[in-house]
Amino acid sequence: MVIDDVNNYRNMKYIHYIILSALMLLSSCGNKKIADEILKMQSRPIDLTACEDAVCYENGERAAYYSNADSAYKLIIYIDSASCSPCFVSHMLDYMGAVVDLDSVGVNTLFIFEPKQEQKENLESSLAQLAYPLRAIVVPNGSFSSVNPHLPSSTLLHSFLLDKENKVIVVGNPARNDKVKELMLNTVRNRE
Repeated sequence: MVIDDVNNYRNMKYIHYIILSALMLLSSCGNKKIADEILKMQSRPIDLTACEDAVCYENGERAAYYSNADSAYKLIIYIDSASCSPCFVSHMLDYMGAVVDLDSVGVNTLFIFEPKQEQKENLESSLAQLAYPLRAIVVPNGSFSSVNPHLPSSTLLHSFLLDKENKVIVVGNPARNDKVKELMLNTVRNRE
């Protein structure tokens, strides 16, 4: 019991160090708005209930549903309605290396699309044609953003790692930044 408490303290200390370092770096770069948005993201867990009633695609096939219980750690790649959802599908393969590396430490990657109504059919058609071993969830009618009003509008902050309580622990795109990927990998390894 005492050993577990010490390990939990060390893990929390490490996570707090990572968050504080990132915030100091962002603040020192004169980007206080981004630091404030990250703090807002971390103010409460990400609600994934909207994903449970959504259309889910994996390996180009429509899956019955998404279960939030799939993994203790989740990498969320959120594509909001301001983005071109069907256009993003052609870039999903760019994430493959990061997804494979994060999967090796038990991270489940979810691409959450929240398309405009007029893009939904085209997006689903594009996802059905792909044979990528990536899980894509199409959430209708702004239901994901409405249950997560603390998500920032900046697409730079739409890739983030969640812990088992769905709290944001690392923000950044591991497919475009190797340091972010290493930070995510080390964070998961050090929490176990």
